[in-house]
Amino acid sequence: MKTCIVIGAGIAGAATAFELAEAGLDVLVLESKEVCGGGSAAAGAFLSPKISKPSAYKTYLNTALAYSLAFYAKHFPSLLQKGGLLKLPLDDVDRKRLESYEPYIDFPWEKRQNGYFFPDAGIIAPDRLCRALLAHKRIKLRKHHTRTLTFQNDRWIVDNLYDAKYLVLATGTDDEPLPLPYLRTKRIGGYRYDIRFDDDRQLSHNIHKEVSLSLFNENRVILGATHIREKIDLHEAAKGDRYCLVERAQIFYPMQNLKILRHYLGYRRFTFDYFPIVGEAVDARATLEVYPYIRTGAKVPHEKYRYFKGLYLHTALGSRGFVFAPWNARLLRSHILKQKAIPHPLLPATRFMKWARQQSR
Repeated sequence: MKTCIVIGAGIAGAATAFELAEAGLDVLVLESKEVCGGGSAAAGAFLSPKISKPSAYKTYLNTALAYSLAFYAKHFPSLLQKGGLLKLPLDDVDRKRLESYEPYIDFPWEKRQNGYFFPDAGIIAPDRLCRALLAHKRIKLRKHHTRTLTFQNDRWIVDNLYDAKYLVLATGTDDEPLPLPYLRTKRIGGYRYDIRFDDDRQLSHNIHKEVSLSLFNENRVILGATHIREKIDLHEAAKGDRYCLVERAQIFYPMQNLKILRHYLGYRRFTFDYFPIVGEAVDARATLEVYPYIRTGAKVPHEKYRYFKGLYLHTALGSRGFVFAPWNARLLRSHILKQKAIPHPLLPATRFMKWARQQSR
């Protein structure tokens, strides 16, 4: 029986577990805290395109967005709110910048209120989505803090308690339970609010202008989110709205008698080029033992690297985790079960190569 263990029950882990279960694998998800904790909990979960010049990142993002919107509509339509998004410029300089990108916009749009309205954009319910993904009949969820991983007889063993043929690390900002020094990332904190205000039902679509407002079901509006790079107490920052989410939202959408119902907070993991990390984990020590000249810039094909057999990564989704996760999980499923290639910018091998070359400096 093909089996898999996924460590982490945020959106990356939940989407991966769902895809592998859909493919017929029995999946055990281990989570040390709670489902949809950390960065997944604090996410606004907005599903919207990127306005920019053409780039590899934009192509990847918009491909993931189209897939994710279709995925949510097919599997979890009640959790998807597709009211559209109005993207407003920050100022005249930003307005001119966005206008220069108009020829490159590759999602349906229309000009509205000096901004750009995307009718197909939407929002998803984070916590309910993660739990719905994990409710698949082939998935079991256990609360467990992973301490040690060992590989014996073609099986990954977690703390001498659980074992499986495949293991996926979807640990978010938590440290991986084995050394992967090439995963250099940054942690960015965030908080968001559920709010209510007079006539909140008149908000019929998402609005983004530095921060985002979105009407969701159950008569609540989501206001988010911050990108905090400094080390602070996130709970205290959210309690006092240190980063002025409410004040900034009031500028473009005045709200009377606003009341904060609840706040969510957590840390997101970003790479320095913003591409997530998806694919088979490189054994850095073993690879450099065989190919030490990688450090000095020698080109060694990824296929010749040494990998941890059956060990995969799905992490560092940044601020667009609910856009990226379903598409990444689909790519990972096809790679694990059918050996289909994953785009190079996402691969752990690409991170390893850049890291190894800097070791000689």
